[in-house]
Amino acid sequence: MAEHGYSREVDPNFHRQAALATERDRLALDLQDRVTKLNEQARIFIPLVALCLIVAIPIWSKSLLRFLILLLSPFVLLPVGFCIVHLALAWRGIAKARTRIRDWERDTQESEEVES
Repeated sequence: MAEHGYSREVDPNFHRQAALATERDRLALDLQDRVTKLNEQARIFIPLVALCLIVAIPIWSKSLLRFLILLLSPFVLLPVGFCIVHLALAWRGIAKARTRIRDWERDTQESEEVES
């Protein structure tokens, strides 16, 4: 029995490799969730913004000043602004998740180069 060691004695990097794989999976899952959330929000918000613009086209064609007044109206500005802010925040979250994945990959490559 003394000849058979524990698995961690056979490969000391096993637990580290498993932790790295788990971290990579967690980051990829976070990115996938954020992209799914952005797609759901875009499916709702982009048609709303387009509808606001379509409704505003007759006003725009009559007078640019009326169109600008309509856009500055709280009944238009707040919902459209809400939609745009939500989409921008979701996109920013995706960019951050991608950056974290790139940083993680760079760190793991640097640590592998140091070990070898």
